Amino acid sequence: MSNFLDFVYAHFGFIGSALKRIVPKFEDDIEAAGIKIYPEVFLSVVGLAAIISVAIPISLIVLDLLSIIVIKDPIIYGLASVSPIIVILFGFVYPKLVASNRISGLKNEVPFASLYMAVMCSGGLSPYNSLIRLKNTDLLPHLKREIRKIEGIIFSLGLDPVSAMERAARVVHLREYKELLLGYVSILRSGGDVLHYLHMQTENLFAELRNRFKSMGDNMNVLMESYMIVGVLGALGLYMMFVVSFSLPTAGIGFTAENFFLFSFIILPFMSLLFIYFGDALQINYPTYQKKIYLTIALTLPLSILLLTQLVLPYFTKGIPVIHPFDKIIPTLKSIFEFEEGTEPALGMALSLSIILLPSIVTTHICLKNERGIFYGLTTFIRDLVESRKMGLSPEKCIKLLSKRDYGKFSKHLKLINSKLNWGFSLHQIFEDLKKEIKSWLSLINLYLLIDTIEIGGGTEEGIETLARFSESLRLMEKERRSNLFPLLLVAYLGAILLTVTSIIFLKFFSSGGATGWFSIPYVTLKRVLLTPLIFHSFMIGLVAGKLVYGRVSSGFLHSFLLILCAVMGIWVASHYSLLLLHI
Repeated sequence: MSNFLDFVYAHFGFIGSALKRIVPKFEDDIEAAGIKIYPEVFLSVVGLAAIISVAIPISLIVLDLLSIIVIKDPIIYGLASVSPIIVILFGFVYPKLVASNRISGLKNEVPFASLYMAVMCSGGLSPYNSLIRLKNTDLLPHLKREIRKIEGIIFSLGLDPVSAMERAARVVHLREYKELLLGYVSILRSGGDVLHYLHMQTENLFAELRNRFKSMGDNMNVLMESYMIVGVLGALGLYMMFVVSFSLPTAGIGFTAENFFLFSFIILPFMSLLFIYFGDALQINYPTYQKKIYLTIALTLPLSILLLTQLVLPYFTKGIPVIHPFDKIIPTLKSIFEFEEGTEPALGMALSLSIILLPSIVTTHICLKNERGIFYGLTTFIRDLVESRKMGLSPEKCIKLLSKRDYGKFSKHLKLINSKLNWGFSLHQIFEDLKKEIKSWLSLINLYLLIDTIEIGGGTEEGIETLARFSESLRLMEKERRSNLFPLLLVAYLGAILLTVTSIIFLKFFSSGGATGWFSIPYVTLKRVLLTPLIFHSFMIGLVAGKLVYGRVSSGFLHSFLLILCAVMGIWVASHYSLLLLHI
């Protein structure tokens, strides 16, 4: 990697210097993002990428001249020609995005760091040593980087730990992090009660976290309404423009089928992804994810792509060979359910997307149900552990006693913990084994705090009581989050159904007009071009709804499937009932 950077800087360093003069504070953005590359070298790589991107419009022109591909729409050339500018702008913005992501992640982790320091301090461990211990876990990755910075300041500048914490906190642009460390430094130097300060600071941080959950509901509401305006009303306007342009070529609109597909399969999906990104930036997210869900997608994706090439593309592109028995699937479905002529590619699109969605829906349901069950059982267990400790039993005896109770999904893991304790395993060895089985971040961070409270902090009643109280607070916040955001699903469903119904009524209107001789249009071709993107857009609406409501794109798979089903049912109704009946 270093050889490549040296080569780029040696030959394209003049571009990096020129770009750096455009953005004088770019060095601060690089430092805030934690990118270990000299700013001019980074911008030299951006300049090289911009030069390479010039090949895109040149390649399109050459392919068009050689008649390998035929491009009639000048918009495509316009988008390709600005690709170098897009690359340069992305190079400027990328460090800001990385820095924003780091600050956002650190903001979510600070309350748990404060809780850990308070619990450990109640067991006799100093806050600095508590903070250093968090370097050993991967559950708080953003905080782990900041702790390494503190250690780096101590070893490189020879400062004492308190001064190093103060110096490191001042350069981080996050109020919560600064208040936690600088407040501790001030209390320590003034001789105040550090344990009381940490408890109060933890209370304040969790109160702010609760307020962030509430404000997040308002933000998601605004995002969903904005997406409905762009994704539904914008799509309706797009569909109507295309239908009018397709039906009345003399109207002068000039909105071709190529333009329509460009907007339907590139621009609108890009807007959907943009809203998913905004949702991710405004939500409180945790740093772990379920690999099983995305592994399921990876396994079903090749089959889905194959079905797209066999069931959808042949209706729009000539020369694509259709393999037996794929050539019989859509005609058979069309014959069984009596769909109209022209609905074939829409049915193919629905079937292709369902191949990805159905296995992923099952996997997502199992994983999320398991996550919530484990977290609920764990918080109940920690509360029972506190009450058992009050009877004077040791933590190990309490675990043995409580392993006989039912804690739902967490019960089998608790029995495994008790069994391994009896065999002489340490709690941290047990935790490393549990990390392979439990994928819920909230459950893992609570387990980590509990195990360190027992092993390092002595498992005092005060420490476990503090952990139990905040674990229950987290469970309540998660429950309120789901209940507050759930009504947004209704907005997504109403928007998608409105898009489907309006598009179908518009189609039936034009078919009725053609039948009475007002104007003649190729109705079958119009249906193929119009209904296929409708299925795909319903799929994207479901993904956005899942992200904005549940915080995960995978939670939108079920809603994508249901919205696709609604769109297909709307097409079936339109195939069996006249425009007059639809009005009734």
